[in-house]
Amino acid sequence: MTARNSRTVVLAMGLSALLFGCATKSDLETLQNQAYRDRQESRRTIQKLEEQLGQTQDELREEIQKTTSPVQARQANTWAELEALRVQVAKQQEKLDTLSMKFGAMNAPGGPTLAEVASDVQNIKTALQSQFGMDLGGPAAAAPAPEAAATGDKAKAAPKAETSKPAAPAADPAKVDTADALFARADQAFKARKYEEARGLYSEFATNFKKHPKTSEAVYWVGECAYNLQDYGKAVLAYQEVIERFPKSSKYKSAVLKQGMAFYKIGKDKAGKAVLEDLVSRFPSSPEAISAKKFLKEHK
Repeated sequence: MTARNSRTVVLAMGLSALLFGCATKSDLETLQNQAYRDRQESRRTIQKLEEQLGQTQDELREEIQKTTSPVQARQANTWAELEALRVQVAKQQEKLDTLSMKFGAMNAPGGPTLAEVASDVQNIKTALQSQFGMDLGGPAAAAPAPEAAATGDKAKAAPKAETSKPAAPAADPAKVDTADALFARADQAFKARKYEEARGLYSEFATNFKKHPKTSEAVYWVGECAYNLQDYGKAVLAYQEVIERFPKSSKYKSAVLKQGMAFYKIGKDKAGKAVLEDLVSRFPSSPEAISAKKFLKEHK
């Protein structure tokens, strides 16, 4: 009787194990199928969200392009430069102090003539107008009247000038005059906000006078003209030429700053951020770096 009961118990346990094992396998298959369907659904949902996000970004970028007015573009162009105006004006103030000293020495024997002082004043005025787009009144080109009026002064001081100043090295007058005249025409067009005309003149200068001291400036102003015309892609290329070809140019840091800003204009925020952060890292105390910091803060 005991052995019989034992066989019954063993048989029941075997059947239970068999039934339990079959149920577990079925449940696992069901769970696996459900998990697979869930994963597929999740992938489709993510893909759909990514497509919607990309479409939204494209629509937003297009909307920004449509709604950006020339006035807003001009404000964006000058904002960073105006932030550095205080430092730049301080530099110009040093030149003005020098002019004051020259005015004081004009009555002394061998002192500078009125024409020379007027030329220095005009150079400072041109620098302010070109760099910051400031309208200081009057034409951009050097005024001929003071120079003509001072002809007599130069004639009187000629003997002393000849004895006090060493002879300058010989140069090709025609070529120098042509280069200076072309650059002056480009400057005048830029200050008159004729950016397309100015761009052509600056480009002509950079092409024909590759070794001129102002070549790097000409290339930089090609970029500035393009920026003002909202041709930001070409502005980036012009600034890059300054960065690559003229690393010692006075316009180098300005070119880096404006290239970073131009990248933002064409939707390349990551590239623009990298360029501006590099500028801040290498020249942390420069006016351009200060402007870059403020720009980055406003475009987080």
